[in-house]
Amino acid sequence: MNTKKFSEAMGEIDNKYVEETIRYRATKKAKGLSSKWIKRGTIAAYLCVALVAGVLFKTSAPDVVIAPGFLTVTAYAASSDEEITMQEGIALPTDYKWSLAMSSRPGLPLKLSATEYDDLSFEVSVDGGTLLLWEGNKITYLGSSFNTGNDTTVYWTNLSQTGENDFERYMGTTAYINIVIQEEENIVGYAVVEISTNDLENEPAQTYSIKLLKSISFPKVNGEYQKITVEYVAAEMEQIKSETQAGQR
Repeated sequence: MNTKKFSEAMGEIDNKYVEETIRYRATKKAKGLSSKWIKRGTIAAYLCVALVAGVLFKTSAPDVVIAPGFLTVTAYAASSDEEITMQEGIALPTDYKWSLAMSSRPGLPLKLSATEYDDLSFEVSVDGGTLLLWEGNKITYLGSSFNTGNDTTVYWTNLSQTGENDFERYMGTTAYINIVIQEEENIVGYAVVEISTNDLENEPAQTYSIKLLKSISFPKVNGEYQKITVEYVAAEMEQIKSETQAGQR
């Protein structure tokens, strides 16, 4: 059962089953529970349903239910149109590394898509380096944050445009692409992509590799979007980056 279908199924669950579960536990063990605990009991009841359905959910903050991400991130080989779907935490083959001096592409290409959803938008930002679009022979350097639609290919480069014909090279060893997924202005997921190099001194032929660090979704609960805030997602993504950096030391 995929994430979207499960989310829809969650919305069809008869509330009486959840209410009966909570009422029974309240009468049996905790008479006089506060509304906060009742609310948490509701979440717990839905988690039980999720486990029965074979989908493992977990909470990373009170009242937030998360599930595996539905975003597909596709990378391309450096010297061909061969593509591979990135898997969370798995490094790509050497052929998928990118170098400004060696590649025919203006940047490291990534296609963002979620085939099961029609009306999604992606807010994409980068920490280190620059993102661009390459359409035909036209290269468009993007701002530090921009919105795009489904099935968009973005390119990461270590060059930032500082003037009409002036560029500045990013000299950090690590950069991150932050992706926030929205549906009808509601945040329904996010992903963090890491870009890194081990040969920074080999200018301008540094080669960069890429890894999908994390991709998660926020399914509907009882047919309603969760109230996920921009601040919450930003904090979660920063935590992922911090843990990754700590593990590399």
